[in-house]
Amino acid sequence: MTESDVRQASVVKATLYADLNCPYSHALSARLEALGYINQCEWRGVQHDPSLPAPPRLGDRRVMRALEDDVDAVHRDAPEVAMFAPPIKPNTRRAIAAVACVHRQHAPRAAAFRRALGAALWVRGEDISDGAVINAVAAWAGVPGWVDLDGPAGHRLADEWEMDWATFRLGGVPRLVRSDGRVLWGLQPAADIAEFFSSPLRSSGAFRRA
Repeated sequence: MTESDVRQASVVKATLYADLNCPYSHALSARLEALGYINQCEWRGVQHDPSLPAPPRLGDRRVMRALEDDVDAVHRDAPEVAMFAPPIKPNTRRAIAAVACVHRQHAPRAAAFRRALGAALWVRGEDISDGAVINAVAAWAGVPGWVDLDGPAGHRLADEWEMDWATFRLGGVPRLVRSDGRVLWGLQPAADIAEFFSSPLRSSGAFRRA
C-alpha cells in the first residue's frame, strides 16, 4: 500500500441526509463547503415533511411562521450563510428525484445542480417543486439536456435514500452519518464538524444511530 493509499484510507467520509427545503440542511451544506469537507460527504436527499402540497399552498401562515422562525435561527447560528425566508415552502419530492437522476446519469454535475436548487429557493425564493423551475436551474447548472430529470431512475434512487434514512431512524435533517455509525445531529459549529471528520473511525457499533 502506498503512502497515498494510506492517506485516502484514513479520510473519514460520511453520508449527509438533507432536505432542500430545510434551512438547517442548506446552512450545513454551505458550512461543509466552506470548511472543505463537502467532498467527503455523500449527499442523500430525503423529505422531512412529505405532506407539503405541490404546488405550495399560498397564505398558510402556520407553515410560513415556522419556516421564518427556522431561518431566523439559522441566521443566528450561521450568520456567514446568505439566505432569506422564501414566500413558500415547496414539496421537495420532484427536486430530490431530479438531483438523484443527475447523480445517476451525469454525476459530475450533480453537486452544482443541488447547490443551484438551494440558491433558487433560499436566495431567489423560487418554487423548486415546479418542473419548469427545476429544468431552468438544471440548464443554468450545466446539466445536459439528455438527462431525464423526472425519469424513473431518479425516483427509484430517491426512494432508496428515503428508505435508508427511515431504517436508521435518524428522525430529522440534516444528519451526518459516518461508516462507524457516529451521527452528527443538525447544524453544528465548525469545531464540532472538524472533530467529527478528524477523529478516528471506531469499530462497528461503537456509536448508536438513533
